[in-house]
Amino acid sequence: MPAPHGPLAGKRMLVVEEALKSESGHWFEYVRSVKQLNAAAGAETVVVVHKDAQPDVVAALEAHALFPWTNWDGIYNHPQAWRRYLGIVQHNWRVFRLMRGFVARHGPFDIVFAPTVVIHHVFGWRWLMAAQGHRIGQIVLLFRNNAGSYEPGRREPVFKRSTAVLRWALRSFAPLIARGRARFATDSAKLALEYRLLCGIEPQVFPSPRVSPPPPLEEATRAPDAPVTFACLGPARFEKGIDVMQEAIRRFLAAHPQARARFVIQWNQPILDESGALYEPDPALVADPRVDLITEAMSSERYDAEVAATDCMLLPYRRASYYARISGVAVEAVTAGVPLIYTRDTWCEDLVADVGEGIGVDDGDVDGLAQAIARMVADFPAISARARAKALAARESHSGEAFTAALWGLGGHG
Repeated sequence: MPAPHGPLAGKRMLVVEEALKSESGHWFEYVRSVKQLNAAAGAETVVVVHKDAQPDVVAALEAHALFPWTNWDGIYNHPQAWRRYLGIVQHNWRVFRLMRGFVARHGPFDIVFAPTVVIHHVFGWRWLMAAQGHRIGQIVLLFRNNAGSYEPGRREPVFKRSTAVLRWALRSFAPLIARGRARFATDSAKLALEYRLLCGIEPQVFPSPRVSPPPPLEEATRAPDAPVTFACLGPARFEKGIDVMQEAIRRFLAAHPQARARFVIQWNQPILDESGALYEPDPALVADPRVDLITEAMSSERYDAEVAATDCMLLPYRRASYYARISGVAVEAVTAGVPLIYTRDTWCEDLVADVGEGIGVDDGDVDGLAQAIARMVADFPAISARARAKALAARESHSGEAFTAALWGLGGHG
C-alpha cells in the first residue's frame, strides 16, 4: 500500500459515534464524509460505533463496533428525576471506561473527535483526557443540540436549573482549551452563542462536511405539465413540524385540486408527539396519489437520488427546537440548488439569507405554509433559477476543504 500523501499525511484521528447503527439519519453520512475528507488529505481515521451497527456500515467505515448502549435510545428516560441524573453519571462512566481501554490499545491519536455530544458524554471525555491525555493530542467535542430553550419571540436562551451540571462539566475543559488540548465546536453560530452564554466558552463554528452533488450546469427542460416535487427528507421527528406539514398539504390539495404538485415524505421510523404518543400519517394523504410516503430504510444512494429529484424542500421546523440548530437537510438542499420553504427566525432563515433561496413561514402557521406551497408552484421557475444561481456559493461555504481545515485547525481556522 502506498504511503499517504497530503497536508495531513501521518496524522491519526479517532471518530466516536456511539449511536451509529445504520445508514438512516445523518450520522452515517457525516462520519463517512469525515473519513473520506481525512483520507483525501492523507490522514488515517479510526471509527468507533455501536456494537449493533449493520455489517454494511461497519464495512464502509472500517469501524470498530463497540458501544453496547447509547443514550440516544432513550435508555435513561425515566420518569423519576433522580434516575435520570443517575443515568447521566452512569453513561459518562461507560463512555470513559470503554474509550480509555480503546485509546490505550489503539492510540496514540492526534485528534479524538466526538461529533454528537450531550451531557451524557462531557464528563466521560474529560475523564478520558485526564487518564489517557498523553496518547491524545487534542479532543474536539461538537455540540449539535440545544442546551437551553427559546420561548416564542425571544432570541435569548432560557436555561433550566439542571443545566448547571452541564455548565460545570463544560467549564472543566477550560485549562485544556487554554493549552490547545481541547476545542469545542458546533455547526451553528446561534448555537455557539448559546453555549457561550451557558459556560463562557464559545465553540468554533464548523461548516457542514456533507453537501450534495452540484446541480447540472444547464437545467433540464421541464415539461409544461411537470409537477413541482416537494420533499421532506431526513429522520422524521415531531419537532420538525410534521403535523403542521401534513395539515398544510391537506389544505393545499383541497384548495388546489388541479395543482401541479406532488409530495414526498420520509416516514421510515415511528414519530412520537409532544406527549409521547405515536403520531400517525394522515390516512387521506396516504391514499392520495399525489403524496408518496417513504416507509422503508434508504441507502445513501437512494437518499441522494431523492434529494436530486426534489424541486423544493419542505422544512416547517418548530422554532423552539430549531431556532439555533442546523438542518443538515437544508444544507444538502441549498448546495444542490434546491429552494426551501422554512420557518422564519430560525437557523434555516440565516442559511437562506446567506446562500439559499426560499419562502419563510411563521412558526406553526398551517395556512401560511399552504399558501407558501401555492406560491412556490406558481413562481417555481423564477425561484428555482435563483436557488441554482446560489448553489456555488453554498458549496463554497460548506465545502469539504473548509470543514477539514476547521476540524484540524489549519490555516485561519484554528
